[in-house]
Formats: sequence, C-alpha cells, structure tokens
Amino acid sequence: MCSGEVVAWGVLGLVFGPPMAKWPYKLARWQEMWDAIGRKPSGRVEPAGWNVALTRAIGIALSVVGVGFLVSCVGLQMLVSG
Repeated sequence: MCSGEVVAWGVLGLVFGPPMAKWPYKLARWQEMWDAIGRKPSGRVEPAGWNVALTRAIGIALSVVGVGFLVSCVGLQMLVSG
C-alpha cells in the first residue's frame, strides 16, 4: 500500500519542480533579491550562472522524483487491485 507521505512528496515535486525547471532565471533572481534585503543598494541584483543552473537541475530532479513517486504508487495500486 502506498502511504500518504509518498503521495504528498510526489505532489510537492510536481508542484515545485516544473516551475523551477521552466523559469530558473526568474526564480534565482527572486531568491537573490530576497537575499539582498538589508544590504546597501548597488544596482540591479543578478543571479550567478551556477545558481540558475542549480535551480534548473533541482527543478528537473524534483519533477522526476514527483512523477516517480506517483507512478510507483499508481502502479502499486494497480498491481494490488488487479
């Protein structure tokens, strides 16, 4: 039987993963803007290239894990019931 925790992690992966993979620059920039709060203004805040790449990689990984968890639960349910 598939636990609710596995389903919850799968759903969270599918909620947060695709936006991180599709818009990594915007999300990394948003994070940098939050990090810059309280600092002296020195122009526009730009994320580093590695930060954008890491955001995209984590988004892809979250999406894959989310799909994997949900597919494993659905497949397990189909095997048990059928």
